[in-house]
Amino acid sequence: MRITFICDVFYPSSESTSQLFAELLNRLAADGLHCHVIANRLPNLRQRLATASPLDPKITVRRVGIPMLGRSSLLLRAARYLAFASGASMHLLLTRADRLWGGTNPPFTPILLAAVAALRRKPFDIIIHDVYPDGLVAVGFLREGSLVTRGWRWLNGWAYRRANRVVVLGRDMAALMQRRYRVRDSQLVMFPNWSPFDQATPLPLTASSLAQRLDLTKRFVVQYSGNMGLWHDIETLVRAAKLLSADERIHFLMIGEGRRRNAAQQLALDLGITNMTWQDFQNRDALSDSLACSSVALISQRAGLEGVAVPCKLYGILASGRAIVAAVPAESEVAKVVGEEHCGVVVSPSDPLAVAEAIRRLADDDSLTAGMGACSFAAYGEKYSLAAAAARFWRTWGTWGTCHDDR
Repeated sequence: MRITFICDVFYPSSESTSQLFAELLNRLAADGLHCHVIANRLPNLRQRLATASPLDPKITVRRVGIPMLGRSSLLLRAARYLAFASGASMHLLLTRADRLWGGTNPPFTPILLAAVAALRRKPFDIIIHDVYPDGLVAVGFLREGSLVTRGWRWLNGWAYRRANRVVVLGRDMAALMQRRYRVRDSQLVMFPNWSPFDQATPLPLTASSLAQRLDLTKRFVVQYSGNMGLWHDIETLVRAAKLLSADERIHFLMIGEGRRRNAAQQLALDLGITNMTWQDFQNRDALSDSLACSSVALISQRAGLEGVAVPCKLYGILASGRAIVAAVPAESEVAKVVGEEHCGVVVSPSDPLAVAEAIRRLADDDSLTAGMGACSFAAYGEKYSLAAAAARFWRTWGTWGTCHDDR
């Protein structure tokens, strides 16, 4: 069984999507899957590979495009995407595969994949990480009803409806794909994200080497770990930290990178915040330890983005066995999971006072925080582990012949 998977970032990148798929494909390769990955070139690739755990030999990686540090410039990002598209297209036309897979990063991948699959007469599946251009419209980067928005949606709809399967990460995303793009029930596959690591028991804060290094083992650590991009309201978390600055028990740990990080750090500096530490992305081998450097974990998603994306940080948090404070839309997948699993508190996005009050409540009630953390870990073990994701893959794709082909 051989698939070709096209994606923007992949091993040994420390970005969350890269970590998730590297671990899952390793697990699937151990069960016999052969996967050829077409990914963007990474800067400092040799240094990264030297410190990364090796992939299974049944996973091969072809790097195309041009490596670039940072993505803050839209012009540079566009150049990077175009270089990737040209290189990936040529390779997709030539590589041997039983099936083609692609995500939505870069955003044009579904259209590219549909065109190549039509030329090669190969079945293909699309994994929806983020829904474009809908997310860009929601945050004000594109105008609803503009020629670009309408054209992009038409092309996406054409690609989605040609796919054998359209994989969605949440119930809110499934509803959006059906409503906006007329994706059929028979195409949709609900495949929630998973934890990028497995562990038998949660690691306590005091055992985290990161907590020891940062001298946080005796603090109530409120951690945000993950991308700080367009979909996230990092400034609200900074303002919540300011509201809690008089409580010496509480310390905020912000781990990650993204286009909204610099502005949030500048806001923290302007507000004179001293109860907050910033760290870069952690390597996947250190992810379990870094997530353990927390008493409570934060998730942020801006209003209006339900269905556009499902923050994958949720699933690593569940595996770490931590209570969650989720500043997310009430109808989002994260809000549904947190409510169903009784593993945290959901508050409105862009409400620093609500975030601060939820954190203070958990800091004041050890038994409540511990109980929510136990519920997190139970949900991980039952539904969101690597083993659960691998089993879900084989149930869905174990036999290619079960895929519909009524395009």
